[in-house]
Amino acid sequence: MEDTLGNLNNMRAFIAVDVSNTLAIEKLQHELVADGGWTPGQIRPVKNQNLHFTLIFLGNIRLEIIEEIKIKISEIQFEPIKIMFTGIGGFPHPNFARVVWVGVDENGNQRLVSLAEQVVIKLSEIGFTPDKPFTPHLTVFRVKGGSLKIRKEILDKYGKKDYTSDIIDKVHLKRSDLTPSGPIYTNIFTVHAR
Repeated sequence: MEDTLGNLNNMRAFIAVDVSNTLAIEKLQHELVADGGWTPGQIRPVKNQNLHFTLIFLGNIRLEIIEEIKIKISEIQFEPIKIMFTGIGGFPHPNFARVVWVGVDENGNQRLVSLAEQVVIKLSEIGFTPDKPFTPHLTVFRVKGGSLKIRKEILDKYGKKDYTSDIIDKVHLKRSDLTPSGPIYTNIFTVHAR
């Protein structure tokens, strides 16, 4: 059986932390759809099992390097991080968003950035560099074909609102398989907070 990359020696991978308080995010997704008047033809909500913060995207990696990646990320040390989900926005811009995201509070933001920096430093020792700096945001919707304008009243209503808290206590090396019905993420290796 061949994987989605068409090459058995590679896999698409990234390092991420998962969201565990998925029910609160699902509730927020329903509220945003109702308030925004968005249709299933315009947006696709990110499924509960796919809610995560990508610390660094690795791209297509050779299978031989996975053991090196595991060794490097097992060297990181972090305590559990409490985050509060707050605010919303859109990338690349709320007026023509391709994704709709939820942010995190200032303290949680700083601690997640610090964790991502640790991961990047360790992986840079084996040649990985991030394509862009890590900015903590949780993608909650992907826009289908084109872009979406997030109305000002939606940004105002949800911009400063706190939704729920969560505890980040694991870092995962994840495999990403792209399928017609959306990506499938599989945890390959996990480092626990200590």
